[in-house]
Amino acid sequence: MPKPPLTLPLAPPPSLWSARRRQTLALAGGALLGLALPSARANDLDDIRARGELRIGTSGTAVPNSYVNKQNQLIGFDIDWGNIIGRDLGIPVRWVKIDFRGLFPALAYGQIDMIITGVRIRDDLQREFLFSQPYSWEESVAVVKAGDTSMKNFADLRGRTVAVVAASYQEDLVKKMGGYGDLLVLPSGADVFLAMYTGHADVVLTGITAATHYKNAGHPVRIVGSGKLSPQGMVMNKRSFALKQQVDAILTRHHADGTYAMLYRKHFKLEPPKP
Repeated sequence: MPKPPLTLPLAPPPSLWSARRRQTLALAGGALLGLALPSARANDLDDIRARGELRIGTSGTAVPNSYVNKQNQLIGFDIDWGNIIGRDLGIPVRWVKIDFRGLFPALAYGQIDMIITGVRIRDDLQREFLFSQPYSWEESVAVVKAGDTSMKNFADLRGRTVAVVAASYQEDLVKKMGGYGDLLVLPSGADVFLAMYTGHADVVLTGITAATHYKNAGHPVRIVGSGKLSPQGMVMNKRSFALKQQVDAILTRHHADGTYAMLYRKHFKLEPPKP
């Protein structure tokens, strides 16, 4: 019987982080938040095997990638991938549910061994962490109410109130794009769609998988694509070379045998994109 997911705060406490790295470490969404590692130790494969469990951090609030069902079980595309990694390594998985903003501090400080929660592979994050090879690809899209025909393309944000998930790739993206009227930075995917539904936001910027799930659930929305794919990777401690090597081998095998395509269709009701 799988262990129930742990839920951790935004740890570790900021008092343990160095001022220099607080200014330089980029979180997945693009907000700068550096970390110190005053006593953190790399959680490489031998240490993980000795402990007897692989601790994987995930947000648990990103339907259909990583979320909690009525039985308090983590399910979704990312969860299936993590369980495959643990199975093929022969190590039981212990899922740790952490607010997205706290995942990278938890990894840096050794509270978890890896992150699987749709993180885009980016140069700034690669300076601080190891990424697996891509396990999926995602297109960023804009979502508006079905009756809003004024938005002609993804970048048409002038004067609009935009909702994004805090520390997400889309938060960083919209700040780089600029031109919007106001920006709502909210804790979860459910919050950004609620903001649009209640009229507090005009447009949601998110990934195509979350947008399609929301539309397929019966919500009258229109999806405006960007046409640009970005790779998603599993994130590990900078020194976890042996773990990365094994994870990459598992990903290569299961992309080749059709597992990736099967999981993509199962969870997203979409054909997997071709990068």
